[in-house]
Amino acid sequence: MKPSLKIAMIIVGVLAISFAVFTFYSRFSAHQKTLSYQFNGKVDTIIYDNSGKPTVSIHGTKYDLAVTSWDFSHQITIGDSMIKKADSLMIKIFKADGTVIIKQ
Repeated sequence: MKPSLKIAMIIVGVLAISFAVFTFYSRFSAHQKTLSYQFNGKVDTIIYDNSGKPTVSIHGTKYDLAVTSWDFSHQITIGDSMIKKADSLMIKIFKADGTVIIKQ
């Protein structure tokens, strides 16, 4: 095998491993951050990204809910009440009409 081809393969391998480690670390740290969220209050603002993942603001604090496996399907609206305890992935959404949506 040519030395230049061998070097190219090593570089590609190192890049692939680095990308895998970075992706795993990013997902893990985002999951840990989401797990630490604790809120109880009405949604002040909500922004959905292009894929429909929400970022909500409750009592002026923003919470990025896009990094989890929750599928909100645009169910959260301004004025809904949301409760989430720290170290739990359960979110309760209380709608104005009395409907309760639970996501885990």
